[in-house]
Amino acid sequence: MLREESLTYGEYIIEEGWRGSINNRMVLNVKRVEHGKYVYERYEGDRKVASRFIDTSVSNRLHLCIYPVVPVYTPQPANYAKHLLLKFKDPLVMDTKSSLECYIKMPVEVGIFEMYDGRTTLIDVFATKLIKYALYGMSDNGVICRYRESTVYFDVPKAEPLAEAIAHVRLHNYLDRIVTVNMLVIPIEGIDLYYNGVEAMLDTVNAVIKQGVRNEIVEVKVEEGSESGWSKTHVNPAIVTRSYTMELGF
Repeated sequence: MLREESLTYGEYIIEEGWRGSINNRMVLNVKRVEHGKYVYERYEGDRKVASRFIDTSVSNRLHLCIYPVVPVYTPQPANYAKHLLLKFKDPLVMDTKSSLECYIKMPVEVGIFEMYDGRTTLIDVFATKLIKYALYGMSDNGVICRYRESTVYFDVPKAEPLAEAIAHVRLHNYLDRIVTVNMLVIPIEGIDLYYNGVEAMLDTVNAVIKQGVRNEIVEVKVEEGSESGWSKTHVNPAIVTRSYTMELGF
């Protein structure tokens, strides 16, 4: 009988078997069936909702990675939302030529990966909380986004374990008038997160409000590099576009 432990982010070296749970309602189970061959299973209560056969015949150990991932994977196949729309519960009113820093919570999913030779392969992915969609813009030219309503914090808040990440936001108003910011659209596809235990963090989000060619815009960019000292996931080796221009209102 395998000892069950509370699930945390991190990397696990498994030889015989392993079992982890989330709030006693979701269980991940890995067992070796023969040399270099494992079965991965995910249960919700007594119901099996995912099962994978993993062949690691080049090694008699399974290198399993449990990482926070940006919310673009579920429900599978979820390849139509590459941005996150964060609507502020309390809009931010910014003075002319001003800047401010704040923190927001964003949803994350939990990704299960096999790692071999420094490369990861996705085995399973799931969300512990319901994640919604929203359309930014008009129906004929808008962008489908994952959606979350978030409070704005001026001190680092406590995120819900295995369900949320904290994003540090820098806002700059370059306009000669007071503006009200109701939302941010953040490009998140292909971005690695940082983790520590059951907590997750996104790199700093830098948003500049300025005059565009036709109207006022917000240039949103996710900056590389964190000074948190936390571990970083390594599931997106390709260089991705980390910027998005909000031209349809903010």
